[in-house]
Amino acid sequence: MPARFIESNTCQDGCGIIKTADKVEGAPVYRCPGCDSRWIELNERSSVKDPKKKVGIPKLRR
Repeated sequence: MPARFIESNTCQDGCGIIKTADKVEGAPVYRCPGCDSRWIELNERSSVKDPKKKVGIPKLRR
């Protein structure tokens, strides 16, 4: 999955994934307990626009 690193450190022996309570662009921030890197998964952002979703004001029926 594509990710955006907030803080990237060299991996250590105890690397893993912990989901934190923090949010960036609507996506949860993940943290590695071994190297303290932090990142978000780009496909989990809520501010990403859905190309199928209609944008604008709906027309009112008369």
